[in-house]
Amino acid sequence: MTIFINLAPYTKQMDNCTQLLSRWTGGIEIMMDGPSWHEPVNWDTECNRFQNFKGPLSVHGPIWELNLASARYPAIREYSYEVYKECLEWCARIGAEHMVIHPNLYSTPLFSRAQSQYFAKESLKRLGEEAQKLNVVLAVENVGIREYALFDQEEYIRLYEEISTVSALVDVGHAHVNGWDIPSLIRSLGAKIKAVHLHDNDGQEDLHQPIGQGTIEWELIWSALHDLNHPFRAILEYGDDASLELLLEHGRAVEKKLLLNVGT
Repeated sequence: MTIFINLAPYTKQMDNCTQLLSRWTGGIEIMMDGPSWHEPVNWDTECNRFQNFKGPLSVHGPIWELNLASARYPAIREYSYEVYKECLEWCARIGAEHMVIHPNLYSTPLFSRAQSQYFAKESLKRLGEEAQKLNVVLAVENVGIREYALFDQEEYIRLYEEISTVSALVDVGHAHVNGWDIPSLIRSLGAKIKAVHLHDNDGQEDLHQPIGQGTIEWELIWSALHDLNHPFRAILEYGDDASLELLLEHGRAVEKKLLLNVGT
């Protein structure tokens, strides 16, 4: 198993991640938000930034200002689809193992939840087909807090029965804030899980704290992950204030914790 570190702490200044890239021997998850990603994106520059990194790559597709589930504005939905399609092509170019996608803009109210779900699913189906052509795994993340969540736990599980071309990225922190039964979620999704985002919180807000600083019962999570018998990517997704040394220390600790997993 390879442990990944998400580059969220470097979103505002991506040039500062060079020490992490030189010292970390696992994988990284590249965030496609921040000053480096303003339109028009210089795809060559962003490709060259990571060309000397020896570990595996994954990508977190852009979050802000995009919304596949917009029930009111078709133009926003279609523009979001085109942006994500272009991002998938870049993922294929750099050899990324997966691209994470949010099914909706998680800070936007859901005035017509059923419609928003329908539109999101239609776009995810189309993008999943494009991802398969490019040999990139498209991993759909559970996002949104309480009434801002597009899917509840059972709907999120059923999503992968409805759409066979996408996989699941279970965000443990988001699930905790929403009161989901995380071990049950992991076991129910099984082989549909291609990656997990690991971070902690107080059960009230999406704090992206280091593991152990919130109220998540991690031993139950580790046990459920150990029950998976297929390869998946475990990704630390800590907040802006996470230091380099903390990222490296926790990356090694998670690797040790999951080392006995049957999947490789």
